[in-house]
This record gives sequence, structure tokens and C-alpha cells, in this order.
Amino acid sequence: MPVMDAEQRRKIEDALLRKAEEAIRRMRREAETAAPDHIDDLALALAELLKAKEFPGLRAAEFRETIRAIQRGAYQRSVDSLLVQAERCGHGGDDKGRNALLTQAKDHFGKALRFGADDEFRHGVERRVQATLMTSKDGVDDRTKQAAKRRLEQHDTGPSPPGGVERRRAIRYRDPALVVEVEGRRCATLNWSTRGLLVDVPPDAFAHAVGDRLRLELLCAEAPGAGGRQIAHAVRLDPDRHAVALSFPDISTVVLALMHALKEVGIKPEPER
Repeated sequence: MPVMDAEQRRKIEDALLRKAEEAIRRMRREAETAAPDHIDDLALALAELLKAKEFPGLRAAEFRETIRAIQRGAYQRSVDSLLVQAERCGHGGDDKGRNALLTQAKDHFGKALRFGADDEFRHGVERRVQATLMTSKDGVDDRTKQAAKRRLEQHDTGPSPPGGVERRRAIRYRDPALVVEVEGRRCATLNWSTRGLLVDVPPDAFAHAVGDRLRLELLCAEAPGAGGRQIAHAVRLDPDRHAVALSFPDISTVVLALMHALKEVGIKPEPER
């Protein structure tokens, strides 16, 4: 059997890397809309490619971590979508439909955790499930609300908002600031969460964009290499804070990935006071 020379090996490695990079691009594209099990199928196919003996070992490890992050994001996005549907069923009085959706959400929730979803995601889902179970077409009575609150206080050890009262759907963080690139501008956040951002930028610069769909690039200096593209809507001008509020269509998997990266380097985001 002929021995492979260095040039032949380099060509094979380059070809394998190109295939893997294209597979990752496809996974990222399809993860925005496709069902998580389809992303799992793509992940399995790419995993087989990474097993080739000519595939560079260090790069294979990087690709496996990227695959894991994409799968995690797909399941997190699915959980959010299923919970939104379950909430609507609850408001419509469809308890059977609500419970079926919650069962499916629980399955995808478990898979998101196995792929590395962090405590921010876990506690957020637990709160939403409790709220969904309390919801009916007749509303929620005070006694039920108090019972659910006691259950959360007993079991929820996640980050608490200042003063123990959280009226938003997600805790807002002040530090570290995220870098936001939008419409050719580069600005920093005054606060951020998995649901939206308040960016430090002259309100008049975005007055035209209120209600519009914007494509952002989110980064964080403290977590090099993390971040990515995120769709948002400009929802409010805040002249007092010299800022513009941006809202995400659902829980941002990009922000969740940034939080995971910060955790990996030992940084705990500071809630806004």
C-alpha cells in the first residue's frame, strides 16, 4: 500500500475541513427554522465526517463544540416556541393541548440541558412552566398565584432581581456590557437580557427604525470568539437614558451562548440595580 506524502495528506485535510465548514454553515442556517431532530440528523452526519483518521484532531474538537452549541440553541429555541403555544392554549381554556405541549417542551428542555444549557435558561423555563400551569381562560386567582410563588421560593435558587421583584420576562444585566453592531453602527449596551437590549445610542439615530426588523451582531470583549447574529425589533426610544430599546422575537440563543461563554471564563453577569 503506497505511503501518503505530506502534500497528499494536506489536500485531504483541506477537503475534509471544507466539507465540515459547509456542514456547520448549513446547520446554522437550518437551526433558525428547522425542528431540533433534523438538526440532530445533521449533527450525526457531521460527527461521522469528523471520525475520519485524516481529520485534524484539534479542529475536530472545535467542530464538536460548535455542533453542541448549535444543537443546544435549536432545543432552547424549540422550548421557547412550545411554551408560547402552551401559554396560548392555557388562555384559550385548552388544558389538554397545553399539557401535551408542556410534555413536549419538557423533553426538549432535558435535551437542551444535556447539550449544556445554563442556569439562566433552566430557571427561566421553570418559571414559565409554573405560570403556564396557572393560566386559564378565567385568569389566575390570587390563592393559586401565592401557592405557585411558594413553590418557586422553595425550589428556585437562580439569580434574583434587585429587591426580589421581577416584572420583566427576564433579568436584565448591566455588566459586562455587550457590543452591538447594527446598521453600520457599533455601540454598547446599558443593560441586556435573553429577551432584549437597551443600547447606548442617540435615540434620533434610530427614530426611523422603531417597529422595524433589524439584524444585529452581538459580541462581548470578555468572551472572545462568542457571539453571533441576532434579529431584533426597535421597540422604544428612551431620550432620558440616551438609548434605544431592542426586543428579540423569542429567547436569544446568541445571548444564552454568550452567558455560557462568560461562565466558562469565570465571569458572572451583574444584574441591573
